[in-house]
Amino acid sequence: MLISLKIILISLKHKLNNFKIILIIYTSNLLVEQEMVTIIDEMTSLLIEHSRILYQVISDMGVYYTSWQEAKKSNQKNLAKKKAKLLLLEEDADSIKIRLIKEFSEASAQGVGDYMTLILRMDNVINSALEFVDILSHINAIDQFNEDMKNTYHKMINNILEMTNTLKLAIKNLRDNPQEVFKNTTTIHELENEIDLIFRDFLDYLYNKEDMDIRLLLRI
Repeated sequence: MLISLKIILISLKHKLNNFKIILIIYTSNLLVEQEMVTIIDEMTSLLIEHSRILYQVISDMGVYYTSWQEAKKSNQKNLAKKKAKLLLLEEDADSIKIRLIKEFSEASAQGVGDYMTLILRMDNVINSALEFVDILSHINAIDQFNEDMKNTYHKMINNILEMTNTLKLAIKNLRDNPQEVFKNTTTIHELENEIDLIFRDFLDYLYNKEDMDIRLLLRI
């Protein structure tokens, strides 16, 4: 299951990195005809609101992991509350997504369909974070997590959190400061490369560790 968790984090990273391509496209969409300006502004506002929820979900995912890896029985009730909060955030994000699709589905045919694509991909990131938390809630092998493993997870989660924060800033810049979007997407790409290196190092560590229980490897 450890590798399953890693794969989910890598998936989160890839999904976040894919946004940079879409965001670059959006920058050019700001040159649309005047009558579309209001629609784009309204859609961007919804995307900004959704990105804030996305950042909160990833942040809470990290908090959940930190509490979980402490492996204290007293944490179980607290973990359940954190998971419930994540589910409520998912509902809030879904409401924004549904509103955007309902109110602007016709506008997508007029050249702003990429906004629909972006919010759907952002929604997938939230789903992956919830999946990560759900898997953690069913793992009782924390005693087999040594400090190297814990530190690796912390590094990956922190980098993914930074990617999400940069994404949130990039979406805000679509409206307020378009010339900065490319810089934001470059930062996301650099963070992606760092996470790839961490992940590869972690896999090398797992498969080169002689005392690693093969049953644990099969589980992850």
